[in-house]
Amino acid sequence: MKIGIKIAFNAPREKIWEHYIDKEKRALWEEDLEELQFDGEIKNGTTGRMKLKDMPAMEFVLSKIVENEVYHDKYTIPDAGTFYFCHDITEEDGQLFVKHSISSDEDNEIALNVLTQIFSDFPKVLWKFKEVVEA
Repeated sequence: MKIGIKIAFNAPREKIWEHYIDKEKRALWEEDLEELQFDGEIKNGTTGRMKLKDMPAMEFVLSKIVENEVYHDKYTIPDAGTFYFCHDITEEDGQLFVKHSISSDEDNEIALNVLTQIFSDFPKVLWKFKEVVEA
């Protein structure tokens, strides 16, 4: 299962990218972010930890990294399964787009409920990201 949203951005790829990997910049658009820690370089297989307000800290693995293009991380949620948070910077006819999506290998009602709950604020958060990056 996968749910996502894509919005046009008017900013260079490099500026968009730095807002994924720099905690201070990421907190400008992901306003409930309290902690973002990488246990090494930003590359495939690097582990880390993220904490959102009023949520427990969660460990993640960077599952697919292509600088200035693809930032995917993988989380295991107890009793729900493995979830992939995908952030893609693409270009279509000269226009840059940012797509945020979440997917799961699970195909059951628990996974559907988790996806739906998490996705509920994706549009608002992605719009805030656009405003921050384009400012």
